Amino acid sequence: MNTQALLGVIHAQELLIVSLIRTMPPDERRKIADEFQQQVELADAPHLSSGHDREITDAFKAHIRKLSILLASLS
Repeated sequence: MNTQALLGVIHAQELLIVSLIRTMPPDERRKIADEFQQQVELADAPHLSSGHDREITDAFKAHIRKLSILLASLS
């Protein structure tokens, strides 16, 4: 899968996740935002960088950080 296709899939997932989370009560949104932030920190761990296409890894990290910010703003 090329980088553009992967980014398209990730963006579609972002939109779906955000729309689903918006329907939840505020306390549930906060829990999800906190959990997602933990996942962002895990994605930044050095083990993810080794052996992968650097461009795809950087794109994934950028999208996951963006989604984390969106989720935090919803909670």
